Amino acid sequence: MKFLKKCILTMAAVATLTLGASGATFADDNVNARIAALESALKELRAEVVARDAKIAAMEVKTAEIDKMPVFSDTKLEMESRDGKFAMGISGRIQADAYAIDDDASTVNPMGNGMEFRRVRLAVAGKMFGDWRYKLEADYAGNVVSITDAYIETDLAKGLTFRAGHFKEFYGLENLSSDNYSTFMEASLASIYTPSQVMGVGATYTDGKLFGVQGGFFTPGVANGGVGESSDWSTTGRAYIAPEIGSGLVHIGLNGSYRGFESSATTKFEQRPEAHAAEKVLRTGNISSPVNEVRFGPELAAVFGPVSVQGEYSWSEITRANGLASVSTEGGYAEASWFVTGESRNYGVKSGTFGRPKATNAIQLAARFSHLDLDDPALTDARRGTENNVTLGANYYFNPNVRLMLNYIRADVDYTAAKDETYNIVQSRLQLDW
Repeated sequence: MKFLKKCILTMAAVATLTLGASGATFADDNVNARIAALESALKELRAEVVARDAKIAAMEVKTAEIDKMPVFSDTKLEMESRDGKFAMGISGRIQADAYAIDDDASTVNPMGNGMEFRRVRLAVAGKMFGDWRYKLEADYAGNVVSITDAYIETDLAKGLTFRAGHFKEFYGLENLSSDNYSTFMEASLASIYTPSQVMGVGATYTDGKLFGVQGGFFTPGVANGGVGESSDWSTTGRAYIAPEIGSGLVHIGLNGSYRGFESSATTKFEQRPEAHAAEKVLRTGNISSPVNEVRFGPELAAVFGPVSVQGEYSWSEITRANGLASVSTEGGYAEASWFVTGESRNYGVKSGTFGRPKATNAIQLAARFSHLDLDDPALTDARRGTENNVTLGANYYFNPNVRLMLNYIRADVDYTAAKDETYNIVQSRLQLDW
């Protein structure tokens, strides 16, 4: 405003001098005074222009520095460089569980009530140099801190991704879908056949619209909930197709794994009744002299609006040395769910898995039947046999990132050489993930 005022006064002075020159008569001293005033005003104006130019230059320097700073997301704990070549985000989850177990006065596996943090995880993920992505995730559970995911990956071609590090083998729809988005608190009995994170290299090819193929080479050893193995190496793969049918979608997949063992190894299968706080009630016992193992199984799922169905089955055959008979086991599950409030499960063709549902103040009801047969004639452990579980679930979504889960499980265990057992389990979970 001050600057504008001076400009107006200067212009007025120039106009006055011009008019005076055209005909008006002024005293010489008056003219000289006016000229001096005009020169002073012009000098001040030049000084202010120089000062403003200096301020503008300083602001341009500061703006250039700001342009070098990362861009922060207003919806995620994430930042990215201005050129988009580097990015880093922080994610995590907290799952607090409470449970009550009625073990039918069991003398084999007496269990009770309690609470626990099922998972407390923190992950850092992002990209470097534009073409390379990474993820590092640590988990706190059972008073133990462990690394779950730790890998790097890049796109070799359109739709083709290469990955190396510590991650899940490509086996099973239930296994590869994050527990952040699972319908039930725990995986089915058939999860005994789905290996978890292990060191390896793998690749995924997908057209992003209809199908995908995944495969890799992994080593050594696997430990996932109910399964304990000492496999020396494995090659595991999965293929799926997910065509749209009307307003819905159908997922069809097939899994396979070939696993080799060290010459001195033993292996075993043992499983909990779909409750992490419960004991492992069904088992094969140690299987001696394993040479290799073949696993395979189909997967099927369908989503039509608020209704979804899903199921898998797996077979395993372990070949043994020293003239010992092979060991065959199997297991599977079938489940159905319904969003009472009209939402739908979110499926991603690129990964061939289910993701985060867009659900706020939403209610989901679900039921699952699962079966496990660890009763091969070659096994001798007294707690070998079969198990059939029925699980009923209800989930309330406060928003897509916070939900309350409630599960009831009835587990019927039919031992081959021990007293049969029945377990009634009620468990709940408050989950927050970001």
